[in-house]
Amino acid sequence: MAKTLYGYTIGANINEKDAPAGVKIVPDNKTLVALQLNDEPDDVPEPRRHKNMKAIFEHYQPHKEVDLNTKEGDSDSMVFKFNGMKDFTKDGIIGQSDLLQGLQEEEGMYAKFKDVLRTNEKLKGVISNPEHKKEFVELLEALIEELGGEDE
Repeated sequence: MAKTLYGYTIGANINEKDAPAGVKIVPDNKTLVALQLNDEPDDVPEPRRHKNMKAIFEHYQPHKEVDLNTKEGDSDSMVFKFNGMKDFTKDGIIGQSDLLQGLQEEEGMYAKFKDVLRTNEKLKGVISNPEHKKEFVELLEALIEELGGEDE
């Protein structure tokens, strides 16, 4: 029988290829990502042993500088620091940037407004009639002006 790339035989029995102690073969349904997390590579790379993930993050101190575009089209430079695996998640990245936090809050407001538009029958009726819709928009603009909302 033929062997696959990972040392498994095809058939009823699965036999793992011998691997050095501490090295596990990545299964077919998993992805291993190895990439440089810092812009400053080591002068002399050497293998190191770390007892846990905390020690790895303390030693390598991964960080990445990125340019974020604002709504106005400006570029905002930001350095993301990764102190644990949770910092690689969506919430971990957003939590490090005021710009991304503002966009997430805005997205939440738009989602709530979308739900109101979808579920409120009276509002649907107002928006479906072009004349009522125009009056409703004028009312909203007047409220915005009264509250001092538009920054010009």
